[in-house]
Amino acid sequence: MPPAPPSAPETVTLTPTGDKLSKHFTEKEFACKCQARAPWIEPHKQVLPPKELVDVLEDLRGWFGKPVVVHSGYRCPTYNKHVGGASRSMHMKAIAADITVVGHTPDEVSAYLLKKYAGKYGIGRYNTFTHIDVRGGPDRWDNRR
Repeated sequence: MPPAPPSAPETVTLTPTGDKLSKHFTEKEFACKCQARAPWIEPHKQVLPPKELVDVLEDLRGWFGKPVVVHSGYRCPTYNKHVGGASRSMHMKAIAADITVVGHTPDEVSAYLLKKYAGKYGIGRYNTFTHIDVRGGPDRWDNRR
């Protein structure tokens, strides 16, 4: 029997608002996209990201001097399965984000993260985005084709 998916943190809100989590990021940016992209999924509580993840994204924003776009933050288990996410995805724990930085390639973004956070966090390289998560230890993967 496969292991149970990771449990979500306790900090929840029923309706993500435009409330700011930091200078450049709002709750809505990290909300599960299921209701917009898969409306057949039952509405559920949203889970907010930890400050640590938001701080990493603010660091990226400061380094590159350009907006950071969060393409995927929290994912409910049903939506995670729908989009083909890993069965133990950090997105289901609300500690991950798939991002791009305006005007910069995913290679540039991942190179910065790999250097700045060597020995920390989960950093995944993809053709069109970079994955960052604030799990307890380091993990690296390269899914570029």
